[in-house]
Amino acid sequence: MELLASLLSSVLGANIDAGDMAVTNTELPPAHEKDKLSRIDVRVKLSDGKHFNIEIQLRDKHDMKSRSLFYMSKLYVEQMAPRMKFIDIHPVIAINILDFIFFPYEEYHNRYRLKNMRNNDELTDLLEINFLELPKARQNARGGMKDLWMRFLSAETEEDLDMLAEKSPILEKAVKKLVYISADEQLRYELDMREKAELDYWSAIKTSYSEGEEEGVKKGMEKGRQEGRQEGRQEGVKEGKLAIAKNALQMGMPLDDVIKLTGLTREQVEALL
Repeated sequence: MELLASLLSSVLGANIDAGDMAVTNTELPPAHEKDKLSRIDVRVKLSDGKHFNIEIQLRDKHDMKSRSLFYMSKLYVEQMAPRMKFIDIHPVIAINILDFIFFPYEEYHNRYRLKNMRNNDELTDLLEINFLELPKARQNARGGMKDLWMRFLSAETEEDLDMLAEKSPILEKAVKKLVYISADEQLRYELDMREKAELDYWSAIKTSYSEGEEEGVKKGMEKGRQEGRQEGRQEGVKEGKLAIAKNALQMGMPLDDVIKLTGLTREQVEALL
């Protein structure tokens, strides 16, 4: 939730606290079976009543405007309850992160609200749509937190992720979570088991060594981690991507889509076949 709060805050130029957020769709099956590998859809509600529909779309299906308006309107209408006043309806904000070019503008972030066509006077802030185009962000992103998040979402190499992890503690957490978020159920299980094994290891250390010996072990491992942090992080990201690619191929994902999903080279993915 902390990562999502950081992303929303950077996109909207706001200060959103993770403690004020609730994800309202814990499970969102795609409308069509083929969609499950091309988009991610998350709905969030803040404690002040604001609703967000966040969608990451990998392919241009030429329906982005209509799709976003539909889901945004649905969230707006669904707020109404018996005896509720229209004035009590809360804002709905759509955030669409696109892995393709959508607008003919240079800016990668385009933000829309309802305005007067003659004098540009804003009617209301109750409905807002944001479009962020990752291909443009790769070229135009600078150094702000929003730019860093766009570079994270559009990262194509391990070096990109490694560089981003060093720029921000929150992005370092995002890089560590990348494999877990992207993995299928079996891989998530394996990662959970790996984490459990590490916890069990330290439990065994505590019961097998005296306090001084345990401290010595920790210092030795920390020194090793510092010396190999760079190499280890890169290797870990690479192993995670290979595992994701293998599972995606087994599920029948096309080769080109696997390459785009993981950022691996064609040779690396073909080797898995």
